Amino acid sequence: MEGHLRVFKDDPIKDEDAKNKAEVCSEEIDVKEVKKSVIKAYMWLILGGFVGAHHIYLGNDYQAVLMIASVGGCYGLGLILDFFYIPRYIEQANNHPYFKDLQELEKMHFKKPRLNAGMIVVQLAIGVFFRTLVHKAIPYTDYTMIRYLVLPAASSLGVWLVGKVFHAQSSFRATLLGAYLSYFILKYLLNIPIMYFPFDTTLGAVIVYARNRSYNTSQSPGKILKHKKKIFVATLLIMGSFQGCYYYNNATISIEGIEVPLRDVVVEFFNSSAWVETKIALRQFYDEVWVIGIVPALNRLQLFNTETLSEEAAYVMLGVEENITSVALKKKFRALTLEYHPDKQPPEKREEANEKFMELKAAYEVIMKMRSYRTKIESAKLLKEVADRLNKLGKKDKKKGSDEL
Repeated sequence: MEGHLRVFKDDPIKDEDAKNKAEVCSEEIDVKEVKKSVIKAYMWLILGGFVGAHHIYLGNDYQAVLMIASVGGCYGLGLILDFFYIPRYIEQANNHPYFKDLQELEKMHFKKPRLNAGMIVVQLAIGVFFRTLVHKAIPYTDYTMIRYLVLPAASSLGVWLVGKVFHAQSSFRATLLGAYLSYFILKYLLNIPIMYFPFDTTLGAVIVYARNRSYNTSQSPGKILKHKKKIFVATLLIMGSFQGCYYYNNATISIEGIEVPLRDVVVEFFNSSAWVETKIALRQFYDEVWVIGIVPALNRLQLFNTETLSEEAAYVMLGVEENITSVALKKKFRALTLEYHPDKQPPEKREEANEKFMELKAAYEVIMKMRSYRTKIESAKLLKEVADRLNKLGKKDKKKGSDEL
């Protein structure tokens, strides 16, 4: 087969039958290269449906973005629908003549894409999902103004992406404007509570999108790929950050039968001695990289090592309270090191005394490192407070001088 194709490219074939056979063979090869498998599509749906793996396999980039951003299409609802629509997706991916003819006939008889009830339902669902996610992700008391600005934008993004899935396009700015107008009218003019009507931002976006819809413009494959990449990255960054904020502000962890908010656990972790020790280790690693190189520094790096002594255990090992002064701690450490120094022990107890001596030394170093780190933090905070006060006094003096002038 390949030999016939080479002859067709290099030498003129006078025999028309041989030429036709070569063209048919080349068409068969192309079809085999692009054909998608139903079994593989279902396999990707089962293995990675929540991250849109089956849509990536089929080349449905916008649907893959929506699947990731909405956690499996509104927490798995989209996966259930995709399970029944996989055969249709396969026919579209394999360029079935029925879909090509249908698109051409639609463009010939209609100036705009026909309104699809399924598209409107999905737009409302995704728009409300994005809006609810952002609403829960932003604390109400701290960032009220940001919430009012971001909610319509989230709904508009969902509506606009769903339109791309259904091979239609519209201006994102117009869709965003419709969301803001709908939000303003329903919330402030009609005073409809959000809990009774969650479509406050999505409804306007869907109406404006349907009003301004048009067919996808023909562009070069390179431009389309760049455009898809930008949308893919931007959507994942935006919605991924809001999903992280949502779980941070609303998720809970069960600790010994007690439900503890995730945000409290995170704050407690970053205030713990383990995190402080990790930051110290990272700082030492950064300094050692410039001195001994990255490979030796990596060999010496220890993060979250279970064998590393914690600050609480260090105080217990030295037999002192946590509120002990640095001078008293130093005296206690010297007394213990003199007591357990290997040179002052009999030969049969020197090995045991040496281990105890090294443990005491490690405990003392851990406590002193932690205290030194806290002192630096407190000094930095104090300097910042002094600088802020001086800036305020300087501004007051300038204002007073300008008033006297």
